[in-house]
Amino acid sequence: AGHPLLKREKGKFQLTKEGRIVFKYAEKIEILARELEHTIRSLQKDVKPLLRIGSPPVYSRIVMPYILASFQKAYPDIMIRLDVGGSDEMMSSVLSMQNDIAIVANSRSSKKLYVLPFLKEELVLIAAKNHPLASTTPVSLKEVEPYPFILREEGSGTRKAVLAAFQSMNISPSGLIEVKSTDFIKEWVSQGKGVSVLVKRAVGDDELNSLRIVSLKEQLSMEISVCFLKSRKNDRAIQKFSDHVKELSQKPPFKTGE
Repeated sequence: AGHPLLKREKGKFQLTKEGRIVFKYAEKIEILARELEHTIRSLQKDVKPLLRIGSPPVYSRIVMPYILASFQKAYPDIMIRLDVGGSDEMMSSVLSMQNDIAIVANSRSSKKLYVLPFLKEELVLIAAKNHPLASTTPVSLKEVEPYPFILREEGSGTRKAVLAAFQSMNISPSGLIEVKSTDFIKEWVSQGKGVSVLVKRAVGDDELNSLRIVSLKEQLSMEISVCFLKSRKNDRAIQKFSDHVKELSQKPPFKTGE
């Protein structure tokens, strides 16, 4: 008691050392309160358990409908709420207990999380059907350098993989544009304004009239994982979903012939 929690410097308020300590404990209390609320809810027999799932945008459209339909058929008593955002954002939402479990790409490690590999996704170059690189396969990332390049926003697993490859090969595309929408990327590329690298699964068969999928010599890929808090490993709904996803990963359309 009696210690200031805020200080004012140059017209701005900042936390003092004591303030930072109090803030950290406040965050922990908030997480514990959420966990308590969720645990009490799961014990109430007349209330269906709610499973809050995080997913990157691409997976929310092309993978999650299949997974959720299969899961609800197997466990109709579990309600589901789907949240959508970048991989980093979804992992943070699990750590803060805003979501119970998440499917993420190229996840960064955290001692608080179980990270269970789900599948490996191939990354491919996409170009307009009349683009100079559209008829070349496979193509090296070096050949991308002269063209404008569009990629996902900060926190995206695809972005991390692509920029890491660019850096390792000392590649600087003629222009870099970043956006949140994969659909916008595909539309922009289809108009011949540049090229991009996406998960192969993100390009539907109906989009091949205006886009070309080109394999990369560098064979880039992303590890897709399911993550949840270690402290919640005994949560029934989380256990059921992680086991279900693990089972699905061994079947088509996720497991393909080598």
